[in-house]
Amino acid sequence: MPTSTRYRVVHETRYLYSGTVTGSRQLAHLKPRATPWQEVHAHRIDIKPATTERSEDEDYFGNGVLHFAVNNPHDELLVRSESEVTVSTYADATTGNVQPWEHALAAHDAIGKPHDLDVEQYRIASPMVPLLDTAAAYARTSFAPGRDWREAMLDLTRRIYADFTYDSEATTITTRVAEVLEHRRGVCQDFAHLMISCLRSIGLPARYVSGYVLNRVPADQHKLAGSDASHAWVASHCPGRGWMAFDPTNGKLADIEFVTLGWGREFSDVTPLRGVVLGAATQTLTVAVTVEPI
Repeated sequence: MPTSTRYRVVHETRYLYSGTVTGSRQLAHLKPRATPWQEVHAHRIDIKPATTERSEDEDYFGNGVLHFAVNNPHDELLVRSESEVTVSTYADATTGNVQPWEHALAAHDAIGKPHDLDVEQYRIASPMVPLLDTAAAYARTSFAPGRDWREAMLDLTRRIYADFTYDSEATTITTRVAEVLEHRRGVCQDFAHLMISCLRSIGLPARYVSGYVLNRVPADQHKLAGSDASHAWVASHCPGRGWMAFDPTNGKLADIEFVTLGWGREFSDVTPLRGVVLGAATQTLTVAVTVEPI
């Protein structure tokens, strides 16, 4: 198993409008994030038609954000992001460090303030990820008293993978966690939100991570260009171990096969592309993603 892999990622988003729109204003989270385990070598975003306004910034969570506008009439919008990154393994760095999961519960200083606000902000509910008694009950099967944090996290990750069915027709971007928990179906966004709700509902911090995962195919088959997709997984924090990432959609640690775009409390904080258009047209969206080791 290699300790690092360099990837080329191409993400194309195309909006086809039923008629001409007079303008478009968008916000994009498409730039891979530089982290201790991920180095960004190159990144560019090409937009057609040409933009009339364009600026880059960082959001509250430290993710790269592109703001742009097309103020000319158009019936199609194409946004193509291309990046090269190297991802190094980091998920198993603390395998031998046994630590009860209760150590990751909220810690406070002598005057009652939390030690690390960057961790504490991921412990509370957010609009798409409520605290639920049903989610807490589901989580407690994995989090028995005194169980090692990493072992319990992996157990919850694998249970969601085993108990829930991946079904792209079962949910929408507004489906609630309670519905996913009831019907046991959904996509990566749903399973990430569910796992975050489970963790936060028992007092553990958890954040939503947006990015890509390498789509492996059997050796006798060829992967189609654009067959990969945007992906979502979960990161949780334990003192002495730091942040570690888990993928409930695939039931595994999120490590060297995962390219990180950014993170936040939930999907709405790191939507790859969102915006508004001026005009009465309807739109058809197509997305194609390719992740290639190089």
